[in-house]
Amino acid sequence: MNRDGGTTGHDREPPPGPGPRGARAADRALDGLLAAAHRRVGIAVHDRIMGQGGPPELRDPDLALDRMLATTYRQTELAVTTRLDRETRAAAGEPRAAQEPGAPVDGALMRRPAPVRLKYRLEALRIAHSFGPVGLLDSLRAALREARRLAELLEAGTAPAGARDAIRHLDARLAQVRLPPAPRRRASPVIGSDYLAAVEDLLAPGAEQLVRAVRDVRLLFGEELVPCLVGGTDGTDSAGETGGGTAAPRYPLGADVVAQDLVDDLADAHDQAVSLCRAISDVERACTDFVGADLRAARLDGVQLEGIRWDAATAWPAEWEPLIRRASLPVGGERGVLVVAAEPYDSVVSADA
Repeated sequence: MNRDGGTTGHDREPPPGPGPRGARAADRALDGLLAAAHRRVGIAVHDRIMGQGGPPELRDPDLALDRMLATTYRQTELAVTTRLDRETRAAAGEPRAAQEPGAPVDGALMRRPAPVRLKYRLEALRIAHSFGPVGLLDSLRAALREARRLAELLEAGTAPAGARDAIRHLDARLAQVRLPPAPRRRASPVIGSDYLAAVEDLLAPGAEQLVRAVRDVRLLFGEELVPCLVGGTDGTDSAGETGGGTAAPRYPLGADVVAQDLVDDLADAHDQAVSLCRAISDVERACTDFVGADLRAARLDGVQLEGIRWDAATAWPAEWEPLIRRASLPVGGERGVLVVAAEPYDSVVSADA
């Protein structure tokens, strides 16, 4: 006791800390940072190895180091995963983040090493083009125009014959919409994130949203709008059949609202298709844009180079550079940028031109 009757410094209670809630938030933030660092290290190691032609043949000292590194990686992954799973179960009921931790972001493919993008460019292009059927945007635009025309006819009270013609045209347009295939999930590699899996991860969410949007449109059209209009008007096709000659045709109550809902849903599907086409363009750019890239460590044997864009800052393997210069042509409108053509030429085009 002090002379003033108070407690000593040892007897005083410490000031309150952040509390259990603050500690849990800090743990979650740390876990997220650890998981992100773990994922990026894995991607970097995987891309470095694959960009140099695959795993090298290891000797005895290297084998021991390799086993140690692989064990450390697996143990780190297990520890981080366990902590994240425990926090997820403890926080059951909380809303999930809008974006998955491993989902690629804009420009993520261009940040991958250039030798990796070059090595897998043909496979990545095949994947991208499979997600974008030919004529996808055109067919959706045509269907949207027909849906708007139908909605205008119903709003104006046009004769039922005109509405039925619009229904037939819209049905034909919707039948022409070709949807992308169901995404094929690849098996995860031992280390890091596979480049082709990253390509599919970039395209799959947009493709799945587009498929759902178009299916909703077809469901609304086939189960609500068509039964409502085909053989379901309260008026008649012509004024003479009513005897009065002036009565306007009457459609079932709410037909115009259903038609407008169809227009809105088709507009949403069109927007989803535009977003998917932009993602496909991002993949195509990652497969063709090697302006300023360092490709000296890339193995070009068996790699399709036609269509690749490059410039004076692009570093090629020394033995390949003369052939690539002879096979390249200037890109119109972009000073200093060349594109690799199918066949070599007799004259060499300078990338500085």
